[in-house]
Amino acid sequence: MLELGLAGKRALVAGAGHRPPRPGIGRAAALGLAEAGAKVACVDLDGERAGAVAEEIRASGGEAVVVVADLRDAAGAAAAVAGAVDAFGGLDICIDIIGEARWGSFLDFAEDDWEWTLGTNLRQVFLMFQAAARQMRSQGTGGSLAAVASVDGLRCAPNHVAYGAAKAGIVNMVRTVSEELGPLGIRANAVAPGMVWAPTDEQPERPAGDTVTPWVRPMADDIARALIFFSSDMARTVTGQTLAVDGGASSTAVFSDAYRAVGEMLAQRS
Repeated sequence: MLELGLAGKRALVAGAGHRPPRPGIGRAAALGLAEAGAKVACVDLDGERAGAVAEEIRASGGEAVVVVADLRDAAGAAAAVAGAVDAFGGLDICIDIIGEARWGSFLDFAEDDWEWTLGTNLRQVFLMFQAAARQMRSQGTGGSLAAVASVDGLRCAPNHVAYGAAKAGIVNMVRTVSEELGPLGIRANAVAPGMVWAPTDEQPERPAGDTVTPWVRPMADDIARALIFFSSDMARTVTGQTLAVDGGASSTAVFSDAYRAVGEMLAQRS
């Protein structure tokens, strides 16, 4: 059996609460960490949402606490870390899944929307990572930082100009953090989801790929598993990396339709 090395680890999940109809990546990450034996601080702006996830963990025999904090400023990030440390005596793992997009064309995108998007998707990750890393440095025990980026940060992002820029910032930030904090035993990585699918009453089953989206869309559990991998001993020498979990969407050929047509033509000849 593979050993994740998460038993007894002290973890913080920023954005642990589930806000339907969003997929619930934070909830899935918190539950997965607890299942692997970690103690989990469920951090959220909404205490009721975080409390529901913490109760799920406790009902399954795990250990969890609720920390209510606004991570958009340094004081909130520091309070989130303090809450986890007060409960567990230290911090080994920090996962940040918080993010949200505002749509708009480049020429019409408002300055306020730009500032809000970078604050929500990049600045708060910086503040959360910084607060968590300072605690890990003071412990002298190393640790793992992991954030949710996006394939929009790896490729172009039409009508997502600020969101794509913010997520690209996370991709670069984990590289810099890994370089600077590697000597302290602190690792930093990111997961880049594609279009994450969430079940609904109207469509409880995940759809298969079609001609518009020929890949299979990931679910919250798929993203959470990648975050947990980065937090585990299986990734003890993995740092500064961004893993796309998108069902293969970002590896689609630029001229895939044309290549597919050529393939069909060659098949007919044979």
